[in-house]
Amino acid sequence: MFTRKFRLVTGVIAVGLLSACSDNNLLDTDNLASGSRDGDDSNEITGVVEDGAGLVNIVDTAVGAGQFTILAAALQATGLDSVLADESREFTVFAPDDAAFNKLGDQAIANLLGDLDTLSNILLYHVIADASVDSTTAISLAGSSVTTANTQDARLSLDDGELFVNMSRVTATDIAASNGIIHVIDTVLTPPPVQDEAPVDDAAQPGTIVDVAIANGSFNTLIAAAQATGLDAVLADPSSTFTVFAPTDDAFAALPAGTLDALLDDPDTLRQILLYHVVSGAAVNAETAIGLAGTSVTTANGADVEVELREGELFINDSKVIITDVQASNGIIHVIDTVLIPPTDATPIAEPVPSPAGENPTATILDVAREAGFNTLVAAVEATGLDTALGHPDDTYTVFAPTDAAFAALGQDTIDALLADPETLKDILLYHVLPGVVISGEQATGLVGIDIQAGNSDIVRLSQRDSGLFINDSLIVTTDVQAVNGVIHVIDAVLIPPTL
Repeated sequence: MFTRKFRLVTGVIAVGLLSACSDNNLLDTDNLASGSRDGDDSNEITGVVEDGAGLVNIVDTAVGAGQFTILAAALQATGLDSVLADESREFTVFAPDDAAFNKLGDQAIANLLGDLDTLSNILLYHVIADASVDSTTAISLAGSSVTTANTQDARLSLDDGELFVNMSRVTATDIAASNGIIHVIDTVLTPPPVQDEAPVDDAAQPGTIVDVAIANGSFNTLIAAAQATGLDAVLADPSSTFTVFAPTDDAFAALPAGTLDALLDDPDTLRQILLYHVVSGAAVNAETAIGLAGTSVTTANGADVEVELREGELFINDSKVIITDVQASNGIIHVIDTVLIPPTDATPIAEPVPSPAGENPTATILDVAREAGFNTLVAAVEATGLDTALGHPDDTYTVFAPTDAAFAALGQDTIDALLADPETLKDILLYHVLPGVVISGEQATGLVGIDIQAGNSDIVRLSQRDSGLFINDSLIVTTDVQAVNGVIHVIDAVLIPPTL
């Protein structure tokens, strides 16, 4: 299973982030002025000035260095130069040098300068506002995320002793300015895509993983293989969630002569190979994958893949990820340049399956719990006002439901105290709920070893032991109790949040 914590980002199952900045982390871009700078252009970047003598603001420091001319032009074009020159505030800037911008190509740079909203968002993704994060602090945060000034997260990691921000290598650190600190990076950071919260035409939304792969045109062999094994129906299931490491047609063509034909004649083996490219039950974006560098991830065929950063590039085993974060309605695709081959001793785990046909429950989770005799749980839910949410047929939840015996094990005094303290009780109940997602028992098996964020923002973890599947230290005694607004898994002990 996972050898390190694997944080998910899908609905409310989110990446656990560690912000290096204060709560007021947004740049004030509403009242920008493109005022001139009075800095000394002869100023050179030489590193941290311990006593602060002779320091100028971040913008003048960058201009004086001479290696950030494109960055300076971008800041001026968007008006962000006046913000980063504000000496009443502090900033940490991960600054791409000219060589980093030149990797984008002249046309891409010109396009960005013609789309100032997008350019501003990208620049803000390079800034931590109201904090000076030096290299020592940044290294201590390796494996965590920091919230940037565009409100999105960037992942810090170490690879062979070198510091990375997402997949961009930090080439120089701790360049002091009068209002913050600069770290130089070798690649422009690209903010992760966000879902548009405004109402949009459904036709403009991405289709399922299968739809997206077919429309792209570079995955014809992958689609043919999925159809030959029946996995196309699985990966087209809109109620499930997957991460797919998708080999291109060129990747399949690079297999030894005759291999693909042999696999198409052996659908069982082909199916296991394809499942080795799938993580079930989670949409793992590039930021999360970067945070997993140096760890192994369990795929849907039961075998592990190794996630590594090599010279700033992400690899799955020996396959390089050449395109990240291709969005689909039921997950995410990362494009790889080589077909992954599972070890021969892999033991298949429960595979992802489409939702059972013909199962159309009409009762809500609250109704099901009440009818099934979860008297203490229902009383607690009603006492905290959560009955409105769990009884709403249009919302979606996965609930790990303690039995009456599980609550009784706490002792009557504890139960009475909790009923008298609805805020604490609500926190405990939310620790049993995954809002916005339905995770079946089979999918839960595929999430063993993964950190999952519960409804109260604390982390729960699934594990497989000889006696069965556990969430934290509670045994899941019954799975897949269906409701119109989600699913219930019955557990034998009440989960207690780590913060209590």
